[in-house]
Amino acid sequence: MIIFGVCNLTKGALDIFQRNNLIVYGVLEDEEKWHNREIHGVPVLGATDNQTFLELLNEECASFIAYGNIVKRKSLLGFLSAQDKENAISAVHLSATITERIALGRGNYIGAQVCLAPEVSIGNHCILHNGVIIDPQTYVHDLVQIGAGSVIGGNVTIEEEVYIGIGVTIIPGVTIQKGASIGAGSVVLGNVKKDDILLGNPAKSIKQSK
Repeated sequence: MIIFGVCNLTKGALDIFQRNNLIVYGVLEDEEKWHNREIHGVPVLGATDNQTFLELLNEECASFIAYGNIVKRKSLLGFLSAQDKENAISAVHLSATITERIALGRGNYIGAQVCLAPEVSIGNHCILHNGVIIDPQTYVHDLVQIGAGSVIGGNVTIEEEVYIGIGVTIIPGVTIQKGASIGAGSVVLGNVKKDDILLGNPAKSIKQSK
């Protein structure tokens, strides 16, 4: 497989894949300062649009996008899709507790000691950092990032491109609409509007009105 991007998730993803005895052929990164270097013994081969290495992606050679930045993540997904090279697999830490009765999409990062209860649904290309707990019947849509130690109650809906910081608590039954951001340590007690920004305990909107 090939990993795209050098960032905080890269080493974690490499460790997960290597522990699962998957062969990582190399890493692709646009910043030239990383070229001709190694990460955990795996070479940085060149830029993300290097056709020589993109040609390797097929049914037998998968990809993983390590970028946590939503803009970079979406841009690279669009590029790979246009090239018909979107063949992503998920990186799931061996210490994660995941019941059989869940739905898990493609290209997700599931960190150490994450706990996913029954009937949880995780979309595609989400990032669940270490120690995230998600209670039953919660639906997480695509491109969501949830910070370490966050606790998500049951029957919660988290729509696309939501960012949840470290140590956030979300009570059961809440809906967080697309593109919203929840600051670290916040306690969410009610529904969150599209693209809103919340912070505090209880969490309140800090987005400036236009």
